[in-house]
Amino acid sequence: MSKKKFPQTPGYKDSPNVVRAFDNYGKNVPKEFQDKYRDKLIIDPNKLKLSGDGIFFTIQGEGISTGQPAVFMRLHICNLACTYCDAYYTWQREVEEFWKESKDYDIPEIARLLEEAWTCENKTKKRLVLTGGEPTLQKNQITKLLPLLPDWKVEIETNGTIMPTPEMLKRLQFNCSPKLRNSGNPDSQRIRPNVLKALNEVHTTFKFVVINNEDLDEIENDFIKPFNLDINKVGIMPQGVSQEEINENMARVVDKCKQKGYRMFSRLHISIFGGAKRRV
Repeated sequence: MSKKKFPQTPGYKDSPNVVRAFDNYGKNVPKEFQDKYRDKLIIDPNKLKLSGDGIFFTIQGEGISTGQPAVFMRLHICNLACTYCDAYYTWQREVEEFWKESKDYDIPEIARLLEEAWTCENKTKKRLVLTGGEPTLQKNQITKLLPLLPDWKVEIETNGTIMPTPEMLKRLQFNCSPKLRNSGNPDSQRIRPNVLKALNEVHTTFKFVVINNEDLDEIENDFIKPFNLDINKVGIMPQGVSQEEINENMARVVDKCKQKGYRMFSRLHISIFGGAKRRV
């Protein structure tokens, strides 16, 4: 699939200064390079594997806690492959960053680095956002980390295909982004009913990335109705890596969102930093 062929729907807008996964189709990482770094991709059960973005302090740009100061920790590797993903370097084998950037940390060391990263002067609640990649691939390590963060509010961004541990279900705020057909993932990989039903019973927002009104029909027919998702937990976010693209896709679906009663989210970090940049 080439960039010019994606997607076959209204809403795609070329953003030459920002890379998405489909920009990398056709690239090739030599086997010798892959072999050199292959062992870096092994997940140690006693360590957390972070992407090259690592840990950084910023403003939450998406979902129900938009605008809150937060420390982000971006974990490496994903079990899906979304064509529009702007964190492609956490999973896409066509780029060198995927092979060479990750780094492993002992769990106590992660707790120390998180405390150092939180530089808010006032006594607001410390907030951690676990993102990726797909963080639940390292769910057991995350579960070991949680007791070391007793005074943190912890969010996790997940695609809703891997069952979290009981401790995670009890403690975390889930920002679940189930993937639609526009992501390019097969149905059998992107829809896991038991996980979605479990997340519907806890502190979760379901954040769907959309391009057009057909996506909204898909959300209702393939997710809300069959899994009885709480409509008050459903949010719609336009696909886009520039403010112009976000605005156009938002305008395309706003009337139907009003009709259906769906909450709309934007991408605040795009507005602030001028694009889908790393470590923001």
